[in-house]
Amino acid sequence: MTYLTPQQYFRLQGTRPRKRFGQHFLAQSRTAELIVEGAELDPSDVVVEVGPGLGALTQHILPRVRCLHVVELDRDLAEYLATATQASGDAFHVHQQDVLTFDFQEVSRSEGQPLVILGNLPYNISSPLVFRLLESLSVIKRAVFMVQKEVGDRLSAGPGTKEYGVLSVLLGVCARVTPLLTVGPGQFYPPPQVDSLVLRMDFFHDAFDQPPSFKFLRTLVNAAFQQRRKTLHNSLKSLFGGNMALLDRALGETGIDPKRRPETLSPQEFLQLGKILQMG
Repeated sequence: MTYLTPQQYFRLQGTRPRKRFGQHFLAQSRTAELIVEGAELDPSDVVVEVGPGLGALTQHILPRVRCLHVVELDRDLAEYLATATQASGDAFHVHQQDVLTFDFQEVSRSEGQPLVILGNLPYNISSPLVFRLLESLSVIKRAVFMVQKEVGDRLSAGPGTKEYGVLSVLLGVCARVTPLLTVGPGQFYPPPQVDSLVLRMDFFHDAFDQPPSFKFLRTLVNAAFQQRRKTLHNSLKSLFGGNMALLDRALGETGIDPKRRPETLSPQEFLQLGKILQMG
């Protein structure tokens, strides 16, 4: 079956994209192909595609991999994709659900290998989904996502910039983040009001094999950035108010000036600090 363009699909259905799902469909096939090429897929790969919509990326992914799982919240679109790809048999699986409840670890176990994740992410779930992937780090090989440019700038930001924050640090610890291309509103139907950015994330599977754990580091970094204009020492008082000696020792051993602001610390400095603090 030939994949329909967004305009063709909604004209046939007599409906419009659903605002509550934040639907903006990529309408440029060449851009979709570039996104998939950025993932450098191998014929042995198992891919999970997030928010496949009408198959803009799907049609380029499926011929290149061993198996493709797509996660689509919209029931009508999930049924459309199941019909459009029925000739693919066991190589294609549709999961009609919210991706924030999707079990990446279970799919990886059932397929017997780590996963590659692709998708044009709905803007309202970009950050929560990245946190979900970090929690499933051991089964994720790499990811290529299109996100709102503002979010993409935060995910790839470096220390000392205004975009640098919790996700920048956590991704910096366990992934190499590479911006691939910017996509303008005119390439979507309907067009959003902002530019989008395609990012590639290559994950380091051993990032949390030793302390600090992801959970501990996330708590530490969250506390540090709660009031980002405070000094690091003052920001972390809420976590270590009962044991300031431990905090002072950790800062001393890492050589981190307690008067520095959290936004100036590199991901590796947060990692070193977290290791000492968790081990006590």
